[in-house]
Amino acid sequence: MRVQDWLESVAAAYRSGAKLWRDGNITGRRVFGGANNALYHVESGGEEYACKLCVADERRRAAREYGALSLLQSAGLDLAPRPVLLDASCSVLPFPAVVYRWLPGGPLGPTLTAEQLARVLESFQQIHALRRGPSLADALPDACFHWFDFCPYLAELRGFLAQYGDWLAAHDPDGQALRDRLTRLVARCTDALSSSTARPGQGRFPLCLCRVDPNLANTVWDGIGPLRWVDWEYAGWGDPALDLADLRWHVALGGLTEAQHAWLRDRYLRPEGDAGFDERLAAWDRLLSTRWPFLLLRALWSAQNGPDRVRLTRPEAGPEEVRVQFVRTLGRAEAHLL
Repeated sequence: MRVQDWLESVAAAYRSGAKLWRDGNITGRRVFGGANNALYHVESGGEEYACKLCVADERRRAAREYGALSLLQSAGLDLAPRPVLLDASCSVLPFPAVVYRWLPGGPLGPTLTAEQLARVLESFQQIHALRRGPSLADALPDACFHWFDFCPYLAELRGFLAQYGDWLAAHDPDGQALRDRLTRLVARCTDALSSSTARPGQGRFPLCLCRVDPNLANTVWDGIGPLRWVDWEYAGWGDPALDLADLRWHVALGGLTEAQHAWLRDRYLRPEGDAGFDERLAAWDRLLSTRWPFLLLRALWSAQNGPDRVRLTRPEAGPEEVRVQFVRTLGRAEAHLL
């Protein structure tokens, strides 16, 4: 059976909210996790597929993910599932969708063995080895959140503080103190980036393929073969120093020890011809260490008030868990910047 022949079955499952269903020789189940998409595991004709419905927005998530998977496949890199179909028409499925082969195995984390840590590093090195050039320039757009300028990030931080700071002060027992800590953090980050001599602009260093999202929940490993990654909906051409910095500060890698983070950082092979890499890395460390508490503050607001934007899955973490992550991440950022 062609993939196109069972898309209607997935569409019906989404409309009905079915978690498990059978339609003739098609078996499917909803796979939960994440928030911006709806993922289905479909078995048809002895083959297994993932069908991912994506939020329709300016990022063109389904097309971006399909492009990244296709690029990796054409480069001969076994780092992701094999792409099968992109359906952005919304004529059958209610949202743009990407279909790829289902991968055997499960995700890493939250803690990692030495072998698993080495595989994470190896996979990032291979991803970053794909450089943007004339033959690949049109394969993908720029990576999401790689803005090549500090000013948009600082404006975003000030916007987060204005949008959620008063709510935090009014609704959390320690809200006023937490808001004050965030205010100091933004001021210190602004000072640090204003005095930095790092130059993040395009044309100053080679762009490479960047994942943007190093969440270990998006890894797939069977314990034997290569480490692979799913969820490439933010991927594109970007700054490898920013991608490496997110490995240190992403909340999903909070289970790693400082020694493991240092091991990753020390053994990462700097890109050839990128003399300003470490200077940019230090600047992105300052920025991302500050940005992550605000991303968790937004998640905390959403956990208590409903989604802040269109989401196809409700996040699994409740308000108490998100608050713990927020406070812990804020403390980590303060230890780095203050």
